[in-house]
Amino acid sequence: MKHALLTVATLAAISVPAFAQDRLTDRDVKSLVSRIEDARDKFDNALDGDLKNKVLRGPNGEVDVKNFLDDFQKNIDRLEERIKPEYAASAEVSTLLKQGNSIDTFFRQHKPGTKGESEWNRLAGDLKTLATAYGATFPLPENATVRRIGDGEVAQTAELLSKSASQLKKSLDADLKKNPAVDKATRDEILQEADDWSKEAKALRSRVKDGKPSSGEAQQLLSRASRLQSFIKNNQVPAAASAWSGLNGQVQALADAYNKPWGSSQ
Repeated sequence: MKHALLTVATLAAISVPAFAQDRLTDRDVKSLVSRIEDARDKFDNALDGDLKNKVLRGPNGEVDVKNFLDDFQKNIDRLEERIKPEYAASAEVSTLLKQGNSIDTFFRQHKPGTKGESEWNRLAGDLKTLATAYGATFPLPENATVRRIGDGEVAQTAELLSKSASQLKKSLDADLKKNPAVDKATRDEILQEADDWSKEAKALRSRVKDGKPSSGEAQQLLSRASRLQSFIKNNQVPAAASAWSGLNGQVQALADAYNKPWGSSQ
């Protein structure tokens, strides 16, 4: 039985891939938006003066370039003003990325070396980083979901997971005492997993609240969640299974915050 548990744990750990990059904190996102605003000014200054005064015709109708660029600036300003710890401004980011799509398409349809292209490429790189922070890509695909879970919500979710993990441990303990198929060593091992999971959730909450990088802690938490889930699925632990069904949504919310496809990989 113990060997089976170790095998399940190993497979579960493999099924949770490492994060490609760290999650941006609220402070990081605000700095990124400020950088985008600065890059936008340099881009605007680099454009050909004649182009700014043109009305371009495209598949969606006529576009007054000057008004379009003014709207682009206003959308950046609106995003900078509205993003707060309690509001991630996902809708505002979506609007900005969609407008950026039009500019990116313009340069892809013109010969290389068009004035402002280099500055746009720099700005587009920042928009890609912004899109990633909101679970999307840039250029933004049609009907793409643009959503970021802010630091406050991540910290709250981690706190809920810590409390839920403590209850899960009690349920596992009660179930396993009635299950003769699981030996004491295995029972102690899985109970320790649940206890460690609770502590890791507290550690994650602390780092997020302090505005520190936290992808490593989140990776550790999700890996352990995967091991616990595998054990619960493969053993007769009805109370623990019920407790797990109640906290699975919290695990999913945390995975979403770090752009980890938890549900699809389980």
